[in-house]
Amino acid sequence: MISCCLFLSLLLLPACDNPFGEDEIEGENRVLSGVVSLPGMQNAKGVYVWLDGVNVGAFTDESGAFRLTLPPRSALKAAGTVTGDLDLYFYTINHLLVVKKVILRDGAVLYGSGDVDRNGEIKNVSLPKSFSVETRAVYPLPHETGYQSGLSMTAHFIASLEGTKISIPNGSMILLGGCFVINVETDEVYLYQLPGTGAPFIASLGWREQQWSFYPSSGDEILYWTPYRVIPFIFPYYPDLPKELLQSIGVSETTISEKYLNILFSGEFGQFERPEER
Repeated sequence: MISCCLFLSLLLLPACDNPFGEDEIEGENRVLSGVVSLPGMQNAKGVYVWLDGVNVGAFTDESGAFRLTLPPRSALKAAGTVTGDLDLYFYTINHLLVVKKVILRDGAVLYGSGDVDRNGEIKNVSLPKSFSVETRAVYPLPHETGYQSGLSMTAHFIASLEGTKISIPNGSMILLGGCFVINVETDEVYLYQLPGTGAPFIASLGWREQQWSFYPSSGDEILYWTPYRVIPFIFPYYPDLPKELLQSIGVSETTISEKYLNILFSGEFGQFERPEER
């Protein structure tokens, strides 16, 4: 009799109430997953997958797989996003930005709608390269003719897609505003950036190679006869990209940060060694 009464009491509860707590509904659709492909590349690690409106993101692994879990419904209510048509961004430095549609209803993903299939997966996500990049670096001695002494680097860009633009923080028509120098043996990272907080330089890339230079103010942190790799500090130019996307990674388009290196940036990044003076 007691079990029967309990069953009836649960049936009499209002339909919108969940007696087990609104954050833990069995079978609730709160997970998005999928696999991102990069044409011509095997390693797809570092594509940032970010859901606007909910502000959750994750990086793909080497196979391109990702998995996003929505916050509890109570957290979504506090943020004011329980129901809506949301954009799911697939972001890198030099591959095409792709946006998919996700439908949110009452704090859960509506599987089988938008670009989400009935299993909660995003299909057919392919990111072709938008531009190619190659860096070259030298560390000449003061007495070598034809070179400025100390570390210097050049970055060479060629568009792969029409209309490609890049944003160069603290840069100009000929100069980059910053770069990363990475010790190949230890993975230690050194950050170099020109002073200033002005608007970035926006450059349109074409089918012919375009070159920018940079002269880091390096010192004794660069060891003798040790290989280092150089990576330019630039961004793809997307004027309508939500600023919260980069903020969620901890990256700024004005200030260089090591977290930038978590984002996929595929290129031929050259190496150099500092020679010892005799």
